[in-house]
Amino acid sequence: MTTIRRTRYPERRSADADSWTPKGVSGRRAGDSDRVRLALIDPPAERTTLDGAWWPRTVSLGDELPGLVQELHRRGIRVTRVAYNPDSWEAAPRRLAADGRTIRLGWFRSIDPQLLDLTGDLRRGRLDLLVVPPETSADVAGQAFTAATDRSNRETPTTLLAALHQAGPSATRLRPAVDRVAVGKSAPAGAGATEVWDSEGGHLVR
Repeated sequence: MTTIRRTRYPERRSADADSWTPKGVSGRRAGDSDRVRLALIDPPAERTTLDGAWWPRTVSLGDELPGLVQELHRRGIRVTRVAYNPDSWEAAPRRLAADGRTIRLGWFRSIDPQLLDLTGDLRRGRLDLLVVPPETSADVAGQAFTAATDRSNRETPTTLLAALHQAGPSATRLRPAVDRVAVGKSAPAGAGATEVWDSEGGHLVR
């Protein structure tokens, strides 16, 4: 009997998808073999506009948030609330089960479209993440991660991405917004955009 051996070659992936992972990325999404593409300034830095960057694979918070919350918990960061700008995401539920607990979601049009604001951790207070659009190329995403984790960065997320995309359309399609969350970055934990929540809508009560 003749035995035929087959050589298996690794599957090739596109350069702007899962083949690129930011420096320091670790952890895996629940039910997914892909790594969470996340980088944080660690230890935390005071008076920075951003605390890090996240590169989700879709614009569905329902699909993407559980993995992010789980990875943050693995790094010792607790999340109980998430604030976002609805212009950059698909419709999301007001409450989402993640990491064994319920996370409250609220949308605020005053937040920078490319900012995700997470609160609930007593040690770090608010965590402000630059959200790199899913369709961004690996090269530009890498630059965005580097800029977002630069302790000297003072640019808001949309401004930062627009500078990186001067020759491309990925960030220019976003509508500019007043980044009140970033402006209040130095405020005490619990203050700012997530201080008052509408229990029904999740947006600020005015």
